Amino acid sequence: MIFESWLQQLFPFNLFCLFVFFLIENSALVVLSVLIGKMLEPENTFLKNKDRKWVLSTLLCNTFITLIGFELYRYGIMKVDFSASIKLIIFDTLLLILLMDLFMFIFHFLVHHLKWLYPIHKLHHTHVETNVYSLYVLHPIETLGFGFIWLFLITILKFNYLSIIIYLVLNLSYGIFGHLKKDIFPSFWYSNSFTKWISTTKFHNDHHKNESQNYGFYFTIWDKIFKTMI
Repeated sequence: MIFESWLQQLFPFNLFCLFVFFLIENSALVVLSVLIGKMLEPENTFLKNKDRKWVLSTLLCNTFITLIGFELYRYGIMKVDFSASIKLIIFDTLLLILLMDLFMFIFHFLVHHLKWLYPIHKLHHTHVETNVYSLYVLHPIETLGFGFIWLFLITILKFNYLSIIIYLVLNLSYGIFGHLKKDIFPSFWYSNSFTKWISTTKFHNDHHKNESQNYGFYFTIWDKIFKTMI
């Protein structure tokens, strides 16, 4: 596989070179998300001076997580499936999204309800009115927490590489859309039997306005089950 071969070409590089490479990669994703934010909400996409260090620290933490993930793969601890089975890709993608949403829901709920964790998460909630930069205003401990959940899941379970890529694209997209000021989802989304279970911009915006509700990320199902949904 081309992607597998490309990853193996990175094997000879030392940790410093890999960190720089992944830093460039993650920086490009930050720039891309900001550009999308500016396209969708140009007047709302601005970076406050006090948030610059947090955006930078989140970038560095994400780079560190990427590096650890690569090292786990390089040393054979993390197994990745490189087959082209459509059924497997669909199954793995759905499973990965569902499990990550559940684990992140639990983590998100805990950082709100454990007294020793909430001061860490409180930083993110300094953004009551959100924009795309809110996605990166996180305490390093929280960023690493989400990152280690991700690494744990894709290490204990073997996922298809395309499923991993699809999930990462979806995760970034929902991070952007979830922190916009204006809801970009159509009105039917909230009443349709299928789409009403999928999170929206308004769903996460409501969480920033009422921190005791709406802890889910991609789906509303966990909040409905645990009765934490507005």
